[in-house]
Amino acid sequence: MTEWLTSWSLWHWLVLGFVLLIAEVIIPGVFLLWWGLAALVTALVQFIFPNFALTGLAIFYAVLACILSVIWWRYQYNKDNRDQARSTLNQRDHAMLGKQGTVREIAANGIGRGAFDDTTWRIRGEHLMVNDLVKVVRVEGITLIVEKVTE
Repeated sequence: MTEWLTSWSLWHWLVLGFVLLIAEVIIPGVFLLWWGLAALVTALVQFIFPNFALTGLAIFYAVLACILSVIWWRYQYNKDNRDQARSTLNQRDHAMLGKQGTVREIAANGIGRGAFDDTTWRIRGEHLMVNDLVKVVRVEGITLIVEKVTE
């Protein structure tokens, strides 16, 4: 009876692992991947140690699934934070750093509008005149701080 239970349980770990991996493909959520891999590793452990108790295997599976999930979560969390710090997505003003444009209008106080690609921005700079070529050097709120480009 024990041999039948062991082989029966081995197949269940394999089926569980593959079902979770297939579910990960159909319903992406990343955690199913790690739970499926934990089930396959558990099947391997049971294959190597056929007399391992089912309760022990269940505990091994639960601990391994949690460990793999936490390791992946920490890796992804740190990667997302690094990417977020470098990303200019949804920060179009910061993406403008280093871009060149032309002054469209300028007031005596150095504040005006500049054309960059297909849009205009509020700009501020010193000694600027209309049609000057400028480069963005800094961003303050919604104002691009520009310098005149000397050729």
